[in-house]
Amino acid sequence: MISAELYSSGRRPIVLLERGLSANPGAWARLQETYARGVVGGSENRTEVRADVFLAELEALRAVRGMFGESIVLGPTLQAQLRALAADRRQREQALANLSPFDLAALETELRAAGFTRQLKPFQLKNLAVILRLPHGADFSVPGAGKTSVALANFAIGRARGVFARSLVVAPIAAFSAWKDDSIECFTSPPNVAVHTGPDSLIPQTADILLTNYNRVAADYDRLRAFVSEQSTQIVLDEAHRVKRGALGVHGRAVLDLAYAARRRDILTGTPAPQGAYDLIALVRFLYPGQDHQILPRSVYTERDGRDEHVLRETSAAIERYFVRTPKSELALPPTTFEVVRRQMGPIQQAIYGALVGRYRSSFHLEKASRREFDRLGRVVMYLLEAATNPILLAAGSDEADELGFSHPPLDLAGDEPLTDLLSSYNQYETPWKYGEVAQIVQEAAARGEKVLVWSTFIRNLKSLGRHLAEFKPAIIHGGIPPEDGAPAGMTTREQELRRFRYDSSCSVLLANPAACGEGVSLHHWCHHAVYLDRSFNAGHFLQSQDRIHRLGLTAGLLTRFTILASADSIDDAVDGRLRHKVAALSQLMNDPGLVQVALPEPDEGQINPPVQPDDIQEVVAHLKRVSPHAA
Repeated sequence: MISAELYSSGRRPIVLLERGLSANPGAWARLQETYARGVVGGSENRTEVRADVFLAELEALRAVRGMFGESIVLGPTLQAQLRALAADRRQREQALANLSPFDLAALETELRAAGFTRQLKPFQLKNLAVILRLPHGADFSVPGAGKTSVALANFAIGRARGVFARSLVVAPIAAFSAWKDDSIECFTSPPNVAVHTGPDSLIPQTADILLTNYNRVAADYDRLRAFVSEQSTQIVLDEAHRVKRGALGVHGRAVLDLAYAARRRDILTGTPAPQGAYDLIALVRFLYPGQDHQILPRSVYTERDGRDEHVLRETSAAIERYFVRTPKSELALPPTTFEVVRRQMGPIQQAIYGALVGRYRSSFHLEKASRREFDRLGRVVMYLLEAATNPILLAAGSDEADELGFSHPPLDLAGDEPLTDLLSSYNQYETPWKYGEVAQIVQEAAARGEKVLVWSTFIRNLKSLGRHLAEFKPAIIHGGIPPEDGAPAGMTTREQELRRFRYDSSCSVLLANPAACGEGVSLHHWCHHAVYLDRSFNAGHFLQSQDRIHRLGLTAGLLTRFTILASADSIDDAVDGRLRHKVAALSQLMNDPGLVQVALPEPDEGQINPPVQPDDIQEVVAHLKRVSPHAA
């Protein structure tokens, strides 16, 4: 006999497998092999397996019974979990089989009775109807389509129907303000919204909606799980693509584990699969634990094939009934225009860049892409991105507030190579051409009484550019600027900087990092021109950042402008090519052909999120081989 029981009190959910004295050795070995990727502890006759892995491989239990005639005894907690998952599956299947039309008028009446007073737009009401029909829902509408309003309407209906009593919302810190403000504007009697600030914070049991972020879920998992378990609770993941690494990432693992305690689960993101179809696995596992193999095609589980056309087509067909998506074409937004400013670097900057290429061009081999080599290539990409924008950053390394995946040391210099002399003299003879271009754009905008948003991947760039643009009183937001919740007294906060940019006429420019400000912030009423000082290979950052100023609520006829600064014959060209490929893949996956049109410039206009993904390696190595080193 082999027994299995689910344990989750005071710890992450695991399934404990125990082998009886008479258990068939072959049956035990088969289970050990099947669950190996999820084993977290045990001994010769006991194995602790992560619950998500155990539930994903339930077929193994049937195989062991059939092949070896072994008795498998399930404990009461595990049986209850399996019954809940079976009920989920039946409800999911019934929802998909239900082809009856939606009564949107009745839904509006139900919303008003639930105290929800905001008038939803027709497409939002239809999305809500689809989401409510499913046991758990996904809203993949483009950023700026009002997903937060729809989610609050879902909360109002779910609570009024008695499906759940309260909600835990996991979101980027930048999105907290939207949740708090919309909760006030959408209800006659606003729900009690509280913010969880970490392991030492109070979690009020009177909260109707508790806001937390992905880092805090991982850091304070036990208390948050207790909050979810003590009453029937809905969990909402806002910007849910942040858990795309699933069990391989700290945040994804914590959220996936938390899913088992929720009464209802909902996810919101306009970029559900920024790197390809593989990104959807974690999202489906959160919505329907243990059922992803029944929903997703087998081809999606090979990450390197995530943007192959047949995989995208097969995956799109498999998931189309499980999510709603409002494309930008349905929002009737005014147009956008892209301008790519592509220029040669100055002579010294060009020499610095060429010296870097010469240093690294022969040191990478695609056939030897080991983990160590991949990490090293990530650092090289950051050096190249810095050199193509502002070479002085090479000598400084990453800022302490940079995103973890972008952490890197200063460029290693012995002191006797040409690069040392070039870097030491750079500031005396040249200003980065991109800095001059941004200064001109901001100066012309300020003269017209307009504001400009400038994006950069690197925080040292933002700080340096802030000094360069001091006369325009720049506001700055990055990972080192804390939110109001929990900020020390007297310290500048993100909210203060946003208010200054929005309402202070002397502040003409906002300098921002996509990781800190690319999600959950609305700037479309104040700013209509965004400039990209540099971009990384992260397609999610690129798409999300655009929608800070191009979203629902824009005045008809108002043109939104995007300017991309690209140094000729540099890593900027490689980044552009990869972003085009990734955006096109997401467009096919979401069956949203307009995404490419609104998110990318026309080709003839110009040529823990790591800086480079495994499938970006080939393009980076090709760039190193393609660009001729310039003589120092």
